[in-house]
Amino acid sequence: SSGINAEYGDCFFVMIYRSLTLLFALTALAAAKDVTIVVIEKLNAGRKGAPYDGKVLVKDMADDAVLFEVMMEAQNTLDFSFDYTSHKSWGAFITTINGITAESSQKEYWQILGGPKRRPTQFGASSYIPTDGEEILFRLVTWDREPGEDPTEEYS
Repeated sequence: SSGINAEYGDCFFVMIYRSLTLLFALTALAAAKDVTIVVIEKLNAGRKGAPYDGKVLVKDMADDAVLFEVMMEAQNTLDFSFDYTSHKSWGAFITTINGITAESSQKEYWQILGGPKRRPTQFGASSYIPTDGEEILFRLVTWDREPGEDPTEEYS
């Protein structure tokens, strides 16, 4: 009779172990997010929508992953590449996307737009945390106001 109880006890612990393993796997899956990166390479294109010069979907990122981490993962595809300079206080400053370099001498930079209304982000790639399903737009612009854009729209 003690052999039967031990057998049921072992079964019980195996069931608990399998249940916990499944629970942890589902929790990890639920905490993952998918982020799409799109790129407009034409200087001062003045638009936020398609057509895009590049598009890559990055799946299963950690829920707390910052944009820079998403970009690093996107580089594992053949559809996206970037370069940056690093600043001790401000983090990564994106200088090149898909081989196109923003020329600071020409007042160019890669603008990051995100959120539901696709507005310029208040943070850079090292600090901005995209949400699940978010589409992040990088577009090449100059520091001067872009033609056809209302500057009050960006932060309203």
